Amino acid sequence: MEGEHLGAVCGLYCGACTLYRARHDKDRKGLETFFQDLAKRWNVPVEEVTCEGCLSDGPVALYCRDCKIKQCAAEKEGVTRCSDCPDFPCDTITSFNNDGVAHHSEVLKNIRRQQKIGVYEWLQEEFERVRCQYCGVSLDWYARTCHRCGTKNPSTIATMSRDGTSMQPHYRA
Repeated sequence: MEGEHLGAVCGLYCGACTLYRARHDKDRKGLETFFQDLAKRWNVPVEEVTCEGCLSDGPVALYCRDCKIKQCAAEKEGVTRCSDCPDFPCDTITSFNNDGVAHHSEVLKNIRRQQKIGVYEWLQEEFERVRCQYCGVSLDWYARTCHRCGTKNPSTIATMSRDGTSMQPHYRA
């Protein structure tokens, strides 16, 4: 299993993050183009398009660097994650859960699960949940198929297109 640093403060499993998976799954095709496109979109050097997980000692994704949820937890004694917080559920995490981003809609459920069974056990469940059921490789939230063996991913989180007519993955494996 991957490390505890992949259990984000907000209740997301960083091990299923598209950016984290792309950096750690060296056998994916088109990764250089993926990283270059993101760097261009974010107007940063390609080296900054990286993340080692919310609570890691390494670099954190550009979109997570100024996280209000992480800042809130850091200001509270004894709180590492929202699951540790006596104020859970608060308006901040509820708004994040309901902001329309598909994978964010899991955080309240994930935090409650962490509180029920513990963070370590939840991390084990998430690690297993995002793995390809055929070959065992870890997948990201939006992978429709396994990038290694091509098996359809039953746990895909897809997003609705802007015009509301079709489901679109965040990143195609």
